[in-house]
Amino acid sequence: MKKLTSMMATAALCCCLGSCNSGTKQEVENTVHIKGQLMDMGSQNVRMRFDGAASMVGDSRDILLETDAAGYFDTTFVLKEPTYYSISRNTLYLTPGDDMTIKVTQSNTEAEFSGKGAEANNYMKFRLFPKGGSYLEGGGNLRGDFVSTKALVDSLAAIRMHTLDTLSNVSGLFKKLETARIKADVINSYISYASYSRMFAGIKTEEEMQAKWNEFNVSLTPEVAPLYKDIMDENMLDVAVVRDVLSYQEDSTLTSLWFKDISIPARTTELYACAKIVGDLRDEVSEQTVDKAKAFLQTVKNADFATEVEGKIVQASKLLPGQPAFDFEMEDVEGNVKHLADFKGKVIYIDLWATWCGPCIQESPAFEALGKKYAGKDIVFLPVSTDTTTKPWLGYLDAHKKELTQYHSNDVALKESWAIMYIPRFILIDKDFNIVNAYAPRPSSEEISPLIDSVLNKQ
Repeated sequence: MKKLTSMMATAALCCCLGSCNSGTKQEVENTVHIKGQLMDMGSQNVRMRFDGAASMVGDSRDILLETDAAGYFDTTFVLKEPTYYSISRNTLYLTPGDDMTIKVTQSNTEAEFSGKGAEANNYMKFRLFPKGGSYLEGGGNLRGDFVSTKALVDSLAAIRMHTLDTLSNVSGLFKKLETARIKADVINSYISYASYSRMFAGIKTEEEMQAKWNEFNVSLTPEVAPLYKDIMDENMLDVAVVRDVLSYQEDSTLTSLWFKDISIPARTTELYACAKIVGDLRDEVSEQTVDKAKAFLQTVKNADFATEVEGKIVQASKLLPGQPAFDFEMEDVEGNVKHLADFKGKVIYIDLWATWCGPCIQESPAFEALGKKYAGKDIVFLPVSTDTTTKPWLGYLDAHKKELTQYHSNDVALKESWAIMYIPRFILIDKDFNIVNAYAPRPSSEEISPLIDSVLNKQ
């Protein structure tokens, strides 16, 4: 991941403004300058995530924006081609030569953009969210049946398409990419109808549910197949929702329905193969999964994908059992700062969670119970919230009594070094501060107590 410090940003900006003669015209044209304020991000180090195709595999192109205490920053960096990035819920489209002042909060529609490149980004403020069913917007646009819902989805997509057509200071490439986004959002909306409607109400068996789902998929075929043909361009993989809906081509049944007679580009196929390998590394770090990934890497033809797979192999290798644990900073409810390394000399079992994570909340009682079970033993149980800010965390703790000392962390070292891609996540570390299991069993599992016992009894 690239890290742009204030000093680097200032130096680059001064070079551009005060002594451009020292750089080539091409270097200046490939520069992006953004400044402004990032609000309520929970940290002065804010990740600007690369959101192109290779982001599905790795994060080496992410950029860390360093702000002051009020969230202000000023950054200049080199960009060779137009690229999507994201800051929190905000999706940005940056083009070489852009020079913008921005104001970004946790709410994408509140964002403000001015300067060169602003028109595209003001349009992007209103992009939809695939996890919300795109045009269904969390079920708010659901109608009485699929036909009525589809009519609304189509009308909303037409309005979005008209807005895109009216943009005058954006490139043809941007319009092509965003046209693909609109069509992919429509596909996602149609598919999501099954989840948000009462289509499965009254169904009692898994067999009945599968039959209903299959029936729905067949009925969708004439609707989604033409749209899939329109977005089946490897360049459209840079659009996140396109990647989301193309994932259905990995389902053999849907392939014979929605993707029949559609040629899937080799780059698309390779992207999902790379994502699967990296997913295996994230689910279980072992010598076997690392060796499998190394062998797979030799077959990857797209250089950008290969770079990300290689980076994840390196990262995973550092999380193998026996490797030194990574330190990170956290604070308790009173704001006292602690470091993971402060607990060296004891076995450490970490619960990484957040207040918005249902499965995390479900595991919390089991984690607390283990803390009581092993009270007085040479082990410490650390529940560490990863909420963006401390406010929801502190509010949750006010309403839920906890026996264990609670911690909160937004330390970049935690998410980067430990490869935190999802929660709940559990980590077990021995007394010598070496990794026992970077993806340890959940506290509710039958495997965790025997594992803890074996580490405690180790001489």
